[in-house]
Amino acid sequence: MFKLFRKSEPAEPKPDTKLLRLPSMPAAIYAIGDIHGRLDLLQKLEQQIIADGANIAGPKLIVSLGDLIDRSTGSSGVIEHFMSPAPKGFTRIAIRGNHEDMMIKFIKDPSDNMNWLVWGGTETMLSYGLKPDAEGNFSASPSKLSHMTEAAVPQEHQTFLKNLPVALEVGRYRFAHATYELGLPLEQQTPSTLMWGDASDTDAYQGENFLIHGHVIVNEVEQHPNRINIDTGAYKTGKLTAARILRDDDTIVLFQT
Repeated sequence: MFKLFRKSEPAEPKPDTKLLRLPSMPAAIYAIGDIHGRLDLLQKLEQQIIADGANIAGPKLIVSLGDLIDRSTGSSGVIEHFMSPAPKGFTRIAIRGNHEDMMIKFIKDPSDNMNWLVWGGTETMLSYGLKPDAEGNFSASPSKLSHMTEAAVPQEHQTFLKNLPVALEVGRYRFAHATYELGLPLEQQTPSTLMWGDASDTDAYQGENFLIHGHVIVNEVEQHPNRINIDTGAYKTGKLTAARILRDDDTIVLFQT
């Protein structure tokens, strides 16, 4: 719909990671917390977003803060949803979370990344039609698992996952799955911190930058002077949360299923 994104190289260059910066603020940004395969909740929340956005003139952006997948068997559908055309007037983008990172590594090398299955990857495998053994586990050899996964997960989905950015910067706002070093420029952020770090480390920061993140489940949206956590544990609570930011208004408005 509109070209806002400019690619920037990470401080620890990797062929499959990237950082994004918007050259200007869209009319509205809707950030969505950890979805974890709950396509049903995502569709309901997006309908709220579309209805709200109908009253806002100008381009609008929907940003997933990562962890689209795992823990629920709608994971493949969530990826397909984010790959589909965005609603009229909107652009969609997803940021890579630690669960996408684990899945990418598992597909490449299951033998060193079997923990992904324990942390919700089993449900994602099921969402692609893969069948577990009699005990409900995926206990095949790593080489067989690699072939199974490569065959079951469409190449378009694998490419989508590999191309996900690990952070987004828009004006004073910073969007990342886990955390962001608010005192450092975008180019000095490290993928491991962005996807796996502790957001409470930013609480001592004094400055204008503000972080919107997920990664750690909270019973209710948790807002601090420097950040807001909108991971309300959708896969087990049924509560999927979005935070809206307007171009000319710093007030954060929440939407929830």
